Amino acid sequence: MKKLTGLNKEDVTAISRQIADAFYDYKYNAEDLGLVKYIKSRKDMFVYMNAITQAAYNSGLLYTTSDRHEGYLMLSGEGAGRVRFLDGIKMIMAEKKALGGFSNMKSFIKACFAEGNTIETRMNKAKRKYIRIEMLVVRPEFQGQGYMRKILEDVYRVADKRKVPVILDTDDKDKAMRYQHLGMKLDRVRNCGERFHMYDLIRER
Repeated sequence: MKKLTGLNKEDVTAISRQIADAFYDYKYNAEDLGLVKYIKSRKDMFVYMNAITQAAYNSGLLYTTSDRHEGYLMLSGEGAGRVRFLDGIKMIMAEKKALGGFSNMKSFIKACFAEGNTIETRMNKAKRKYIRIEMLVVRPEFQGQGYMRKILEDVYRVADKRKVPVILDTDDKDKAMRYQHLGMKLDRVRNCGERFHMYDLIRER
């Protein structure tokens, strides 16, 4: 796991496009539409993911697997840091644009927080420290080669050193099952509307 530094805006934009394409082209299981239920086009997916990726990079939260950039990871939480305030504002404004305006963004947020709080909110309420995987993607040409396992094992080592759990949520049942196969435990499934679920996962140290 290698923190990305020394990049210019065009470099980060190129990474954002790779991440957006990976999310947009992902084949969801029959029970879930995931992000594409709310983000309808490849262009809008890029706007959405570019906002997240730029904020992650500017805040020192963006990592990759190696110099070949097989995959990307955004971390927050104990020892990892948080998105900086101004970057967070820019991210929210870009996400609103990608989702088609404030009303759609409100519906998206409401859906994501349906059926109780997210695992992050519940951990904060319990005053528990953690490392959160905000985003994890392996580029399509490198999938099936063990890079997701490698990324997770790197995060687990960091979390064990800091004596905290790892948490994440995902929008697809198949993704959740892969995370469980790689050491995480399903904490809760939130029914967030028709063909939209959020799967909360945790890996205790």
